[in-house]
Amino acid sequence: MRLRVLPLLFGAVLLAAGEDPFEPPPEVQAFARQQTNGRPSISSKVSTLLRAFFSPAEEGGLGIVYDNAYTRTPKEVWRDRKANCLGLTALFVGACKSIGLEVRYGEPLRISRWRRVGTTVRFERHVVAVVQSGTLGQELVADFLPEVRRDSLLIAPLEPKRVKALYFSNRAVELLAEEKQEEALHAARHSIEVDPALGVGWNILGVVQRAQGHDADAEASFRKALWEDPKDGAPCGNLENLLRAQGRTEEAIAYRERGLEIRKRDPFFNAFLAEEALGEQQWDEAGRRIKQAIRLLPYEPEFYWIQARVALAQGRTKDAIKSLEKARKWAQPEAQARYDSKLSLLRNIKPE
Repeated sequence: MRLRVLPLLFGAVLLAAGEDPFEPPPEVQAFARQQTNGRPSISSKVSTLLRAFFSPAEEGGLGIVYDNAYTRTPKEVWRDRKANCLGLTALFVGACKSIGLEVRYGEPLRISRWRRVGTTVRFERHVVAVVQSGTLGQELVADFLPEVRRDSLLIAPLEPKRVKALYFSNRAVELLAEEKQEEALHAARHSIEVDPALGVGWNILGVVQRAQGHDADAEASFRKALWEDPKDGAPCGNLENLLRAQGRTEEAIAYRERGLEIRKRDPFFNAFLAEEALGEQQWDEAGRRIKQAIRLLPYEPEFYWIQARVALAQGRTKDAIKSLEKARKWAQPEAQARYDSKLSLLRNIKPE
């Protein structure tokens, strides 16, 4: 079985050449003005507007819900009232600009996720909007979650052209999953045209090229991806798989080691490996990997949930309860009930 590593920014038809995928719908300005009218401060405007994106229609909001089926443009988000983080953020940025707020895109450096989809491993990243508050250089971070935070220390700026390039690379991944290879190839190439220095775009182009049987082109694209972003482990994994399939074992091993070295400091990759080991009943490996993830990022509730599952698999109910208590502690308020129910069940289990 061949695994392809595809970066995807937390995700229609392709747009016509030259069309801006992030052009906001014409109705957004009137909506933004209506929602923020009478709000004197930038902070109140941002928080009110963000809440309105999620509030139900009967309360005057848009009622947008999370949907990762595919990456929508702002116009599609407005139409469907559904979005992943990229589509939602693009619409929010358009709304802010329409009422004169200074806003930019950003990528939180500690929010990502690795997950397997069939024979594909996807690395999903996150994007947010960052609004200048006008007070001593403070910035307000508008996330997909209906909240506003002032801590932007771990948020890297994203240039508009890079965000647009990521939109097209997202679409390439989604189209490839739908077995629309020619459209996926077009989207991947469009991503690189928008931002030739985007390693993600080159990596996804390589994946599409390999799916079409163009291994030499794919290898060149993967190497270009690594040249553009030497800290990205995804092209290493793809090069390893390609070279191994060609019998170039020594080269494949070198890229495997390079990829593992790059990703060993990624808490979400360690959590992904813990999930993999758990599924294969490799309890010690799963425990080791999830401990490493927690050391790197100790406030992520899902890590403690994985740790609890490892403990349960080994019959360590008390340790599982301790891990679940930590998961509940760091979870968002709306998610705590889920951990409460699991804790209730475990506390009623009598140890043998």
